Amino acid sequence: MKQIIAVLCGLVLSVSAEEQKLTLDQALQLARVNSPELKAARLQTQAAEKAVGASGRWKNPLLNVTAEGVGGDLDGFNDTEYEIMLKQTFQRGGKQKSARAVAEKSIGIAFQAEARKELALLAEVRLAFISVFAQQEIGLVRVEQEQLGRAFVEVAKRKHANGGSSELEVLEAELALEEILLSQTCCFGDLKAARIRLASLIGISEAGMAELEGAYYDLPVLEETIIDPSHPSLRQITAQIEVAQAMAASAKAKDAADITLGAGYKYEAAEDVNTFVLGASMPLNFVRAGKAEQASIMLQAEALQAQQNEVRRQLQERLSMLIALYNGAKTEAEMTRDNLTPKAERAYELSRAGYDAGRFSWYELINAQQHLAEIRVRYIEALQDAHVARAEVSQFLQEGI
Repeated sequence: MKQIIAVLCGLVLSVSAEEQKLTLDQALQLARVNSPELKAARLQTQAAEKAVGASGRWKNPLLNVTAEGVGGDLDGFNDTEYEIMLKQTFQRGGKQKSARAVAEKSIGIAFQAEARKELALLAEVRLAFISVFAQQEIGLVRVEQEQLGRAFVEVAKRKHANGGSSELEVLEAELALEEILLSQTCCFGDLKAARIRLASLIGISEAGMAELEGAYYDLPVLEETIIDPSHPSLRQITAQIEVAQAMAASAKAKDAADITLGAGYKYEAAEDVNTFVLGASMPLNFVRAGKAEQASIMLQAEALQAQQNEVRRQLQERLSMLIALYNGAKTEAEMTRDNLTPKAERAYELSRAGYDAGRFSWYELINAQQHLAEIRVRYIEALQDAHVARAEVSQFLQEGI
């Protein structure tokens, strides 16, 4: 059973040369195209754009028809009067312009919300991509370790058959192989789960997802940087401030009295007279609530400005922490690569040569081989930690790994 699992793990990790590899850029593009959440956010932005066309329109005209004395009055006379008038209200104080400005600024809120969701989604894809890549590389180490383990078992059996070693060495070799196969089961499960996660995020099936390809072993230098004002979280608050300012202007315009003009036709049956009628009306705004509403909204805008400063501080703090974590993980990975790995490789070579010469025991050889494998895995995991930190940094710098 363990051999079958090991074979399955090898099949997942071994992709034919003709099969196309999946890069990070391709995964990010698939996520942009296939994400239902991003589609919903884009539709919200489109809805805000459509709302601009519906705002700041003229009010519909009013058709007013009155009739008096229809069918005769109480005195028995048939002095019917008719009046037909068309009225139009003209908004003053820039109400239409203010309404359009509010709708136009609202587009910015929807657009920046969409940008934030895209950044968050792409960060998730980067993290999932890194997880798959790390498990993929660890799997390669385990497969290579298995091949060496099987070779050790064969060597131990041959030596034992020729009388050159004891049965204990055969058992030690078989035990080491069993431990390798056990580690492969965990490797296979972790890899499968990571692939399912990535495939779900980018909107494809796990079975149809190719082996990943990328510069996993390259770690660029990241310098301390300042949060750019164009970051979507900051721009969204800026858009909210602009909407509040537009709403304040709209509130102020409410104090301006609208004028309603009318023109129509009037017929008086008693004198059989047709006349053209003009009319005008305007409310008397003794109570001016718009100014008080404007002051309230401007205070809200100031509160948003203070909130933006706090968000900028939090973002800058988070970015600085992530860069520090990245540099720490990068240093650990480089030290593992430059110091630990060469020494572990040399120790394994010496153990192999010493075993062949009869100076070292089988246990010492197996231990050196396992130690080398664990250091290689540790190197891959240190790289993973660095890439994870860099993937989170990408939400601030808008760049990939």
